[in-house]
This record gives sequence, C-alpha cells and structure tokens, in this order.
Amino acid sequence: MVVYLDQNKWIELARMLHGRDATPRAKRILREFEVSRQGVHVTFPLSSVHYIEISRVSNVGRKVRLGEAMWHFSRGVTLAAYPTVVRHELEVALAKHLPQVTPGALSVLGQGHTHAFGGPPLRGVLAAFAEDVERSILTGDPRLGLPPPAFTGTTHRENFMQHLATLHQKYYDEPKELRENWLYAMSTVDILNPFNAVAAKHNLDVAAVLKGLGEAGLKQVIDDMPTRQVDMHLHREVLKNKSYVARASDLEDWGGLTVASCYCDVVVCEKHMANMLQRNSFTTKARICTDLEGALNAA
Repeated sequence: MVVYLDQNKWIELARMLHGRDATPRAKRILREFEVSRQGVHVTFPLSSVHYIEISRVSNVGRKVRLGEAMWHFSRGVTLAAYPTVVRHELEVALAKHLPQVTPGALSVLGQGHTHAFGGPPLRGVLAAFAEDVERSILTGDPRLGLPPPAFTGTTHRENFMQHLATLHQKYYDEPKELRENWLYAMSTVDILNPFNAVAAKHNLDVAAVLKGLGEAGLKQVIDDMPTRQVDMHLHREVLKNKSYVARASDLEDWGGLTVASCYCDVVVCEKHMANMLQRNSFTTKARICTDLEGALNAA
C-alpha cells in the first residue's frame, strides 16, 4: 500500500514523532505508523513537492525536525517526477492512435531526490554515500555543520496564483460553445514540453500528429491521461466557484496531489483539497482522506 501524505500531514506527524503532540490520539497514530514503517507492505513516498516545501521552512530547527520525520517514515522512497509521469501517460494515450509509439515502463516509486525530480541517479563518490546524501537533503548534516537546503523563490507560485485568479475571466470571455474546447486547449498547452519530448523520442512531427488527431482525437488523448483528468477536474471546480481565492500553496498542492491521487493507494490531505478532489462524484485511484488516524486502513 502506497500512502501519500500532504505536507501539512507530514508536519502533523513530525510533531507527534518529536513529542510536541503527545495526546492519546497522537500516540495511537504514531504507533500505527511505526508498525507500518517496520513492515514491508506500506510505503510513505516523498515527492518533489515535499522537497520544495520543506526547503521553504525558515526555522532551521523546525526544518530539521520535519526532515527527520520525513526521512524516518519514507526511508528515501520517492514518487516519480510530474514530467516523467506525464510523458509516460502521453505515450500510452498516443499509442492508441499511433502504432509507431511504444510506451516505456514507468517506475512510480524510486529512491531519492533525483527520482523525485526526474534527474539522473547519483554517481561516483556521491552514489557510494547515497543514503547520507539523501538524508542530509532533508535534515542537513550536523557532522559537517551543514543545514538542510533553503529555497525562497516564489515566481512559480505567483504565476500559478495569477493563472487561477484570471481563470474565470478568460473562460467566460470565450463563446459558450467553445469553452469546453478552451479547457482542453489549455490542458494541451500545459504539456507541450512533454509532448515535444515524446515526439522527439518517437520521431514524430508534432504539427502532423496534432492535425492527424483532430479535435476529437486530441480530446481523447487528454481524457486517457489520468493526471490531465485530475487537473481538468480541479480547474472545473475553480470555475464553478467565482469567489475562489487562489492560495500561495495551490501550486504545490495541485502538483503533488495530482500525481499522488492517480498512482498511490491512499492520499491524506487537508479538507480543502480533499473536497475539491471528490466533488461531483469525481473518483481517483487513491482513496482520499483527511485524518492520519485510520488512514492506513483506508485502502
């Protein structure tokens, strides 16, 4: 069973692990997670989003304690990078229309931050000390006096907030009969880089492929991609709520939960995102819940 914890749930679990929450409920949850961690049937993977979010924590002590909890329970296991997943889904979807496309395998779970970000594995000296390197990325290395990495960039967050803030205007500026097409076009543009990568890998002409698929074929490709379907659903939910206020954490929430809800067995997240993911009878592979207690029995 693969259990994905949203960042706020990792923070909650870290407080329990370090004794900052010692309530009876916390003790029950911690005991349940410890038993699961020691077994072989439950995995708590990290994603690139977790690495980004922990790097934003300004208090070094709090960051180290959080990193220790993340390392303790994940044991360095990570989810595949979003672009990696999208490229695989695109290959599978295109293969239904183009016989020359042969989808490669997707390793959803792997080890370390390189797998989470879609980069090459550690090599040379670093590979020999991979466990120490991976742990230090989350907790720093007190032996060397190294704090965990810090990142304060906000450009991508701000761009995504602006995207959501202007979504209603752009959508309703379109003629009513074209709005659904506009949503599919937006979803397609969002994956142009993976599309180009897949085209290059299989010697495809992008323009020719798009022309050959036509409107109906392209929509079918998007519909056959699980993460695109989650992304489309979330956009539709925002469009239904004209008073929706974009949050700084939306980018990380959408990025992490989109993949996790499609490829994990259980996702534990805050109520806001749980509600969005489950509205209008939308279903995902993962069981969505909001409480750590009992989450391991949710699948």
